[in-house]
Amino acid sequence: MFRMRHEFYVRQRGWTDLTSEDERETDEFDNEHAVYLMNLDAHGDILATFRLNPTDTPYLMGDKLTHYISGEPPHDPKIWDLTRWMVVPHARRKGEGQIADAQKVLLCGVMEFAVDRGITSYTCLMDTVFVDRMKNVWPVKFIGDPHHFEDGDGDAVAVQIEAGPHVLFKTRDLTKIYDTVLFELKPDAPESEEEAGLRETAIRKETPMKEVQLDRVREAASMLVNELKNFSSQDDLENSISAVQEFTRFISKETGKRELEDA
Repeated sequence: MFRMRHEFYVRQRGWTDLTSEDERETDEFDNEHAVYLMNLDAHGDILATFRLNPTDTPYLMGDKLTHYISGEPPHDPKIWDLTRWMVVPHARRKGEGQIADAQKVLLCGVMEFAVDRGITSYTCLMDTVFVDRMKNVWPVKFIGDPHHFEDGDGDAVAVQIEAGPHVLFKTRDLTKIYDTVLFELKPDAPESEEEAGLRETAIRKETPMKEVQLDRVREAASMLVNELKNFSSQDDLENSISAVQEFTRFISKETGKRELEDA
């Protein structure tokens, strides 16, 4: 998801006022309060995503982009800020006036989330070209005047999107999605500061194996497949289990090497 953000905002849109490390775009609002909604395909790849932050905690528009808002920024646990909205190119709408299927699922998901959490509205800094389309889906009101993007092309305007059971009903009627789409993974709270630090480190790494390690894993997997092909009877069951266990230990060893090298 963070690499997808780098690709979309830094490479495609050319925004330079963002923090990207190892081609992963993050900011200070990617914190313990953030919730990420993602529409995944059958292979687990992201089709569409955005980030949500409660406005009674630090959030992008209320802390860094206040000039887009007329008056005081919202600070209310029932109002959340919606940012980093993206859809992969092949999942975008096919024609004028259409809503892409990937978007339909995400639209239902965010309203399901609102009903579950008692959220009454979302704030969002929206590209002006999308405002009319969004008004066809949700009740939207302006909470500021349009401004030119400081770091990129186009204009943006701050809006507030009404949320609640009645909006979810309307969204389902529009998208024809009547089954629940939201599946939430709620992490257990860390038991200590040390565990919290380890979790943060693990999340920020996401470093893939080096090619030489991948070659060793591929070779070991090929050997495992060939070995299992030779086991054809019930008597070979123990040998099969032993071979798989040995391969598992090898993978664990390679993963451990990667963690040591990255430390």
